[in-house]
Parts: sequence; C-alpha cells; structure tokens
Amino acid sequence: MLNLTDDLGRRLILTQPARRILSLSPATTENLFAIGAGSAVVGATSACDFPVEAQKLPRVGDFTRPSYEKILALKPDLIVFDSATVKKPAVESLAARVRVPVFVQRSEKAADVPHHLEALGQLTGKSATALAAQVRRALATPPQGKPVPVLVQISASPLFVVGPGSFVDDLIRVAGGQNVITTGDSFPQLTRERLLTLKPQLYVIATYPGQPETPPALRNIPMARIPADLLFRPTPRLREGLRLLTTALRAAVKSSED
Repeated sequence: MLNLTDDLGRRLILTQPARRILSLSPATTENLFAIGAGSAVVGATSACDFPVEAQKLPRVGDFTRPSYEKILALKPDLIVFDSATVKKPAVESLAARVRVPVFVQRSEKAADVPHHLEALGQLTGKSATALAAQVRRALATPPQGKPVPVLVQISASPLFVVGPGSFVDDLIRVAGGQNVITTGDSFPQLTRERLLTLKPQLYVIATYPGQPETPPALRNIPMARIPADLLFRPTPRLREGLRLLTTALRAAVKSSED
C-alpha cells in the first residue's frame, strides 16, 4: 500500500506501484526515465522530448488541452505532472473526468528536484535514492564571493526574462548570482526603457533547439548562452545547467576585475 501526499496537499493511495503512467509535463517524463521507470510511461505530452525514447510515446496534448479520449485509450493507472501554477480545482476536474488518480508536483526551488525524484521512485517502486543524493550534492556547494547581478533572457522579441519566485530564479541564487529582476511576475515582459535601468554583470540567453540565435538586448557586458532545458526543467540535468551558470558567473567576475 502506497500513501503519499502531492504538492497540492492531495492524498494519493495506491495498492501497488504504478505500472501504466501518463506524464503531462516534460520534467516528469524526463525524471521517470532518469529513475529507471521509463518502461512504465504509456503516454506523454507534445513537449516531452527528452530522453530520445520519450519522443516515441503516444501524445495526449498537454495539461491545459488534454485529449480525454486519448487518455482513456491508454488506460493509465496514474497521471503525474509538474506545474508551479496549476490549481487544485483543475486537477480535481481532470481526475474526475478520466477517473484516474492524479499526482501533482510543484518545482518552485532547485531543492525540490531530489525530493520529487524520490516521490516518483515511491510511486513506481524504483529506487531514486542515489540519483537524488547526486543532485543534492550538486546543490550543496556554496557559492563563492558576493552574489553577481544577472539577467536571464527567455525570448528577445517580445523580451521576456526570468523574474522573482521562479525555479530559475532560485537556481541563479544557488549558482552564486542575484537576479536583477526582483519584483513582478515570475516571467515578466520588459520594455526597452525598463531594461536600460538594469545593471547586470552577466547577461544569460536561454537557447532553444532549432531556433536561430537571438542577439542580447543589452550590449557591452559578459554574455552566456545556455540551453533553456538545462535551466528551466526541474530534472537531474539541472546539474549541468548549474555548472554552466556558475562558470559564466565566475567568468563575469574575472572580466570585471581585469
């Protein structure tokens, strides 16, 4: 008997580990494969593209526009997804519509990732202890020196950036940076006028596969391009995103001292 509480405070009771899982978020799909439970995933969303094996899974849309017919056809015994914005009524509506248990994870901080890996391990009967420990060790290294002001660009036109209270905002802190966007939404749109008032010491551009490189909205400051998935997805790959971000921050400090 499995008795867990998800991040919305909803209690989930399973008589045995899940054997047919529907993942409704890219991070969940990636994490299930990472802990060795990929064979139990019977369906995913159109955005679930990692690892490569996940690209072969049947698609059901995404959480905001799922195909209930496709969900029912896959006969899942558990639906899991990660969302920092979903509300309990929407989850309850989905669970009632398809009559399948739903487990929600909310990755709001980097430290949530190892906890979520362990929870997925419990749900699937897989051991995620070692992988979770590796992620915790990567997050435990204290940053050196004073926090470095940094701006992370999500898109150039329109200009969206990382704001406060987001998963990436916390990752910036763990890496030794300080987000120059301290008020407003988690992913605000900036005007040119607002941008010119900011004084980041490092400008990070999130990059996306198959898309052309976008120029930085600010010039004459150190810049780093980091794959968006390594920054925005709460998965074990955040270790690589953290390494790249930390390296860029240190280089920015060195550049300012030269």
